[in-house]
Amino acid sequence: MEYTKIFETRCPVDSSKVKHTVTFTQGSCSRYPEDILTSFVCNRNSSCSKCAENYRD
Repeated sequence: MEYTKIFETRCPVDSSKVKHTVTFTQGSCSRYPEDILTSFVCNRNSSCSKCAENYRD
């Protein structure tokens, strides 16, 4: 099961306000109990790897 969350935060590069839309797949078994990041989009720069790292476990 997938779900999406929107986070309003500050960019680590220049401290401007940004919105991150993050889609997770819910962990469904004991091998993978944590939710897994499946999609990351920043409204300023969707290819920013520094921002995406904040949502990975």
